[in-house]
Amino acid sequence: MSTDTLPSDPKLLMRSIIQRIATGPDLSKDISRAEAHLGTKSIIDNVIDPVQVGIYFIALRMKRETMDENRGVLDAVLETTRRVTAEVDEVVDIGDPYDGYTRCLPAAPFLGPLLAELGVHVVCHGLDKVGPKFGVTARHVLEAAGVPVDLSPVDAAARLADPAIGWTYVDQAKSNPGMHNLIPLRTQMIKRQVLTTVEVLSKPIA
Repeated sequence: MSTDTLPSDPKLLMRSIIQRIATGPDLSKDISRAEAHLGTKSIIDNVIDPVQVGIYFIALRMKRETMDENRGVLDAVLETTRRVTAEVDEVVDIGDPYDGYTRCLPAAPFLGPLLAELGVHVVCHGLDKVGPKFGVTARHVLEAAGVPVDLSPVDAAARLADPAIGWTYVDQAKSNPGMHNLIPLRTQMIKRQVLTTVEVLSKPIA
């Protein structure tokens, strides 16, 4: 569906989306990639009422997200992420699950310095804590080791390009504040949302 045919008012668009995706197991309808994109972006931009945000994500989960819906949500995440380009030839992007690990330690924070010693530039990204797991995250490990975890994407890119370092970490609070502000609401929703699936693909540094 073209964005030209969608309501220009994000609140009207969200109303239309909810009317279709939250009608029960037999009558719920899928939405287009463009609708998922614009609907999710309006949520990240803090335009939509929190009650409707909860309905949107839970209704998508209950009917099961389509590939186009997943792509649309990812489009919104990518559009709202503060992405920068590092002055290096290639970047290995490691996005462990942002909700962490409950049975083991995450590997990402250990891979960064290891690969950097081999001349591979690595960026790891995540956040402090989010559901449904609320597990150990890369941030927890790196912060305990004294590594800077609150760098802006620009400063993180400079650290990545520094020959003496060659790896870095970017927190969602710095790369996508609007999305990070959704964490309390995501916690109240209890169940996993599509954001959990796609946020690891945000790629704050290229």
